[in-house]
Amino acid sequence: MQRSRLAASGLVPFFETIVTSQGCGYAKPDPRILYVALDALAVTPRQAVYVGDDPAVDGAAARAAGAAFIWMDRGHAVRGRRPRSRIAHLAELAKRL
Repeated sequence: MQRSRLAASGLVPFFETIVTSQGCGYAKPDPRILYVALDALAVTPRQAVYVGDDPAVDGAAARAAGAAFIWMDRGHAVRGRRPRSRIAHLAELAKRL
């Protein structure tokens, strides 16, 4: 499902690696899904930044894997505490990296 969404969006050429829970067998917040991506990219968690729109699930996965997390704030209600690092638009991401 995720691959078809990416293909329809035209974003596939912009990614070296695409990891889905269906493809690797792990779902967030299990950090193993991030480990699969990190291994495929040959980077360590300290060299990576996870950008996600669900602080509870995506943030938990990033913390458990030892990676930094940036919250993509789409204006939805947030469960729990708000992450310190936040962007509202992907254009802001380059400034953070």
